[in-house]
Amino acid sequence: MQVSPIHTWLEAVRETTVQKVFCLILWSFVWQGLLFLANARAEPIRLAYSSISGAMASLWVAQDYGYFRRQGLDVQLLYIGGGSVATQALIGGDVQFVRLGANSVVQASLRGASLKMIANTINTLVFSLIARPEIQTAKDLKGKKIGLTRLGGSTDFALDLALKKWGLRRGADVAVIQTGGMPQLLGAITGGVVDAGVVSPPTNLSAAKLGLKELVDFGEIGIVYPNSPLATTQLFLEKNRSTALRLLRAYCEGIHRVRTDKEGTIKVLAKYTKVQDMDILAELYRIYGVKYLEPIPKVRLDAVDEVLRSEVKTAAPVKASDFVDNSLVTELEQQGLFQTLYR
Repeated sequence: MQVSPIHTWLEAVRETTVQKVFCLILWSFVWQGLLFLANARAEPIRLAYSSISGAMASLWVAQDYGYFRRQGLDVQLLYIGGGSVATQALIGGDVQFVRLGANSVVQASLRGASLKMIANTINTLVFSLIARPEIQTAKDLKGKKIGLTRLGGSTDFALDLALKKWGLRRGADVAVIQTGGMPQLLGAITGGVVDAGVVSPPTNLSAAKLGLKELVDFGEIGIVYPNSPLATTQLFLEKNRSTALRLLRAYCEGIHRVRTDKEGTIKVLAKYTKVQDMDILAELYRIYGVKYLEPIPKVRLDAVDEVLRSEVKTAAPVKASDFVDNSLVTELEQQGLFQTLYR
């Protein structure tokens, strides 16, 4: 019996289709196996961040878009409210890296811990001093209570600047109270536990919608300050430099993603800050993704000098470079990372 050309063609199509389906199934198993091996080999890293703030956008984006995983790192992000507490977790070995204020790094190092800031994305104080509606000027703060996330942290540093500017004395003129994280601080202000507080975006934006008053925007003062350093221990750098370099490469890719992907970054900000108000999210992106975010995150020594002027109370000779290691960012720069990202 003669087979028709159409029948022959149909048989060929069927065989080809079966082969394609088989290849797809096989490739699916191979790909899942490769993913399993990659996950099994990924180096576990714990990285703490000290506040729910838009300053953490690059960190969150690097995590959610898989940049750490692509560098062979299984990074666990941990929120530990307050720079001093996060610093203790680093010193104690509970985490390998921290994202926090520079004051906490300097204070711990002056007490004997050997910590290094290896990157920094923002070089000014992105804080606001907000107050209850009845407080209209700085003079109205006399005899009042001011809240901070943590005593000795970057919010404390910002408050000191404001008090000196206004001629108010801590203890004598105002009481300074530690309240915990930013959400707790906002709750303390609205609940009347404190009369004012130093907050960062998005908390200041939420505060404005609640009718609270902004007394000062520290970002407008013009002070150079290492607002958002990434830090680790000198010992970890000595023993695991390649790990630190891979983590920093992924972090820099996260910075680039924030600067170039508004929509994706806003989604990540909404996830971590729990903010759903699009006006607040858009303003967060404008502040942390456009206005202040540095494309190449070197730690500025003149910014660290500003911290030292506040923190060093003895005649012991210290210099900004004692607390900074820019060699990893420099190495990535020499490898052409930033030229590739921003070409």
